[in-house]
Amino acid sequence: TLAVVATRDLREFDLGRYYDNDVMNYIPSGEGELFVRDITTTATCNRCHDPLGEHGGRYQDVQVCQQCHNPGLVNDENGLSYTLSAVTHRVHSSNEPETGEIHYPVLPDDQWWDCEVCHTGGTPTADYPIVTNPNPAPTCDGRGGGMTTVSWMADDPALVRIGSAEGKIFASSGGSGSQETGNWVTDGMSFVLVDTDTGTMMDSTEAMLSVFGCAGNAPGAFAGEAGAVHTHWLTRPSRVACAGCHVDVDFEGGTNHPAQSDDDGCGLCHAPTGDEFDLSVQGAHTIPYKSTALAGVLVTIKEVRGGMAGQSPTVVFSLTDRDGRLDPAALNRLRFSLSGPNADFDFYEQEDALGKMVPFGNDWAFTFATRVPGNATGSWTIGVEGRISGVELTEDLSINDQMQNVTMPFSVDGSAVAARRDIVDDSTCEGCHSNLSLHGENRHDADAYCQTCHMPGATDEAVRLEGNDESIHFKYMVHKIHMGAELENGYVVYGYRSSIHDYSDVHYPGDLRNCEGCHNEGTYNLPIAEGALPTFSPNTVINPMLPETAACLSCHDSDVAAIHADSNTGSLGEACSVCHGEGKTYSVERVHAR
Repeated sequence: TLAVVATRDLREFDLGRYYDNDVMNYIPSGEGELFVRDITTTATCNRCHDPLGEHGGRYQDVQVCQQCHNPGLVNDENGLSYTLSAVTHRVHSSNEPETGEIHYPVLPDDQWWDCEVCHTGGTPTADYPIVTNPNPAPTCDGRGGGMTTVSWMADDPALVRIGSAEGKIFASSGGSGSQETGNWVTDGMSFVLVDTDTGTMMDSTEAMLSVFGCAGNAPGAFAGEAGAVHTHWLTRPSRVACAGCHVDVDFEGGTNHPAQSDDDGCGLCHAPTGDEFDLSVQGAHTIPYKSTALAGVLVTIKEVRGGMAGQSPTVVFSLTDRDGRLDPAALNRLRFSLSGPNADFDFYEQEDALGKMVPFGNDWAFTFATRVPGNATGSWTIGVEGRISGVELTEDLSINDQMQNVTMPFSVDGSAVAARRDIVDDSTCEGCHSNLSLHGENRHDADAYCQTCHMPGATDEAVRLEGNDESIHFKYMVHKIHMGAELENGYVVYGYRSSIHDYSDVHYPGDLRNCEGCHNEGTYNLPIAEGALPTFSPNTVINPMLPETAACLSCHDSDVAAIHADSNTGSLGEACSVCHGEGKTYSVERVHAR
């Protein structure tokens, strides 16, 4: 592999330094089949790191990194290997002395590590010129699609079509390229690479789905033709790679593992695949929530009846698992929530449905005791959460089988139904967090369900033991958590049983200027949608904060920023859009440009 790193230094103009990396894989003799060492990919890293940039930012391509981080060149004087697999495993498992403890965003329990978060998909090669990454694409119970990125290699103008060489055009380019899909890729969907001039099909690839939970589909496995080239992590276990996470193992002395002096015997016990939770590489790293032993909990809301202003809504819903109709007696939790209005929530009530739901044909019905307020207008939202507790996976391991949250908007005054505005997509959150689940793992839907409770007026008052209440308004809270250590004043909230959550040392792994790291395209521009409510925030200089002020000051939390926002707010509202509106000199897009 030939690697090159280029730097352009513009610091004298206060524009920083810019880098680019490139590699060429070749066979010196010019004969034989080219093999690319591509165990994990830059595109996979950039799902979180966006972009990957180490040693001052100059090294941004995994194939460049592994030029130095190889077994023959890099070893610590204390015996720690700094080959890429070892150091990457140590960093992400908080076992690397140089980086210490990190906040790895994927799993809440560090006993379980999902290898496929990093080891998935691939990059285009001459043998496999079109791939999807990640593959399988992550999705959730009850959803038919997931998001991935299609990448292709071509010397001439090319088209990527869906399904066949005559299918719908997904992308076009003058050569090689890549393009992210929306959240619509279905299991087994094919992407076909076609020569633009001749219409000849050059290759195709299938995108698979990996389901969080099990309702409707079994969890996906590493799939796709190109996957075979990228499976060393499965087929070639080694002491160096494994010790990156399993730091309590001494292979030479035989501590917590039979003693061995080389890697020749690793595969005798650790086959690539096997049964869940066995000694195979994939089995030993089975993620509990992906276990096929979980039949899933799937609630489908069919309709909302009688939900006009002043009435108690009745929810008609089905209750199923992977195998069909599910007996509600199996559930340990089933709770419906009522929130509104959808322009911006300021009302939330949740009620237990177990023991109160009644048969409704082949479905079920639950009627709230709570009434929609008599003066309510527009559209409101019904939400649901539930689980089966204590499903036994092994003799020593039981977990909860959690359902994916579901919401349904409905009208309380006969007007057209309108869902809450789309700002984020849960699949984007999953790109870093992979099965983001909070509050006892009952909350799984960050694009629709979380906001019903984390509304503009919400604070931690009910559980806070000291100090001013802190806002837990969804946009304000998420901005602050991800800003973390970059905040001037830190962010500390009280949670369940008054537990303290201090996010002041969180280091976001990507580029904070990239609003679309979280937001849907175009949803973060000013002005904010009409009807948005002020954020109640007793712990800030301005309280309450009008909607645009709250969005900006959640990251830019200095007194100077607060003074700037306050001076541009009058009795008639906020004037932020005059300078920061879409298309203006200091628009949100421009001041966050990378």
